[in-house]
Amino acid sequence: MINKHILKTLSVWLFVIICCFSINTVIAQKATSPVTVSVTTPRRGTFVSAKDYTGHLQPNAEMKVFANVSGEIVSLEAKVGQSVAKGDALAQSSSKETALAVIRAESALSRAESQLTTTEASAQARVESQLAVAQEALMAAQGTLVETKSLAEIRIRNQLTQAETAHQAALATIERSKINAEQALERAKAELAKNKLEFDRNKTLHEKQHISDSNFEAVEQRFKVSQTRYEEAVVTAEQFKEGAIHPSVEKAKADLAVAQKVVESRGWEREIASAESQVTQAQASLNTAQKLVEAKSWEHEINIASTAVTQANEQLKLARQQLSDATIKSPIDGIVATQHLNIGDHALLASSPTGRPVFTVVAVDVLKAVWNIPIGDARRINNGDLVLISTDAGIRNIVGTVTFISPTVSDNTVLVQATVPNSKNSLKPGTAITISIKTGERKNVQLLPLRSVVNIQNGSGTIFVVEGNVARTKQVNVGGVYTGEIEVTSQLARVTSVIVDNQHRLQDGTRVSVAQD
Repeated sequence: MINKHILKTLSVWLFVIICCFSINTVIAQKATSPVTVSVTTPRRGTFVSAKDYTGHLQPNAEMKVFANVSGEIVSLEAKVGQSVAKGDALAQSSSKETALAVIRAESALSRAESQLTTTEASAQARVESQLAVAQEALMAAQGTLVETKSLAEIRIRNQLTQAETAHQAALATIERSKINAEQALERAKAELAKNKLEFDRNKTLHEKQHISDSNFEAVEQRFKVSQTRYEEAVVTAEQFKEGAIHPSVEKAKADLAVAQKVVESRGWEREIASAESQVTQAQASLNTAQKLVEAKSWEHEINIASTAVTQANEQLKLARQQLSDATIKSPIDGIVATQHLNIGDHALLASSPTGRPVFTVVAVDVLKAVWNIPIGDARRINNGDLVLISTDAGIRNIVGTVTFISPTVSDNTVLVQATVPNSKNSLKPGTAITISIKTGERKNVQLLPLRSVVNIQNGSGTIFVVEGNVARTKQVNVGGVYTGEIEVTSQLARVTSVIVDNQHRLQDGTRVSVAQD
């Protein structure tokens, strides 16, 4: 009996508890406000599958800027981080050699222009003057030839007659000189004998002191003079002995021999031949001068002078360009990334073994995305394909164009590069990036926003749908994910209202209110 009573009592209390719980649940549900949610409906579209890879950004171009001519850095026109355009001055170097080369080139051009002016003014007149001179020379040569033919033999025979006369005159002169020398010797001999007698007599008187010293010295002086004259007369007479050689006679004799040989060899014929040769040469010179006039050779001279001016101009342009090259300029549009030299440093050419760049400039208006893909994925991509690029900083959906796929494999991967526009310079070289590459495409598939599906595991997930004014959970099968959408393979009615936010506040049966757009 007691057990039955206890059991009955427990049953009553259990009933009361259940009733109270039910009443409290109803009251709680009536008291809770509905959760405001946003909804969407499934859509049909094309599903693009993709695969992500990691990489980084590089400058599309990086130029190390060297000096074009060696010289000391005298000024810097740019600094690190500065944006520069192609051709902007970055630095200035000093080069005395190039400045001197410009001065020399200017001087050479001035000389060439002066020569051209002179040639244009006088070349024709000079060539025509040469023709006139050649004509006069021919006439003179022809006159000489006529004269030579007429007078050469007579002149040469006259020269022989003159040589014979000169030889006879020389012999006669020598004979007269011989007679004069002999007569002079006799006079000198007689005078010497006379003065000797007087000297001997006065010597005796002087020794006896009958005459003064001065008188004796005068006599002695006359005696010595007569001795000298006698000796000179002897020498002169010796010159005219038989067989003595007399230069004037020998010269006249030699001239006579030459004149005789010229007559014997008919020397006038050689003179006529020489005159004829002179006429031939003069005629050749005249022909040459006539051809130069007919060919207007002065035009060729003017062309040569004009060419010299052109060449001098080119040399001046080159020298000025080399002087301009002393200004170190940016070869590309970009940003100065590094400064390697300072004012006072000596800049060398890129070809120098010890040369260092002055600056490094990088082009950042277009960057280069660089990444590696497994060799098995390489078939999925081609040059010209578009890829989507995102950065860790939150910049999304940057479109790049594949420009390079390495033909070689390293560590079972292939290097890929793509150009990335960067007109606003929002992207920085060195930034880590994610590259999405399209791997497939399926049309007319059912898609929902990725955020509308929760608890995705093993190809299935949970969605909340609105039925009436409450949320209901529903399990669905899912496929791939692409650009914020997920494929739902479970069939849903097109009008199904799928909740896309606040799922963490929902459970099956939670009252909801749909937010109005």
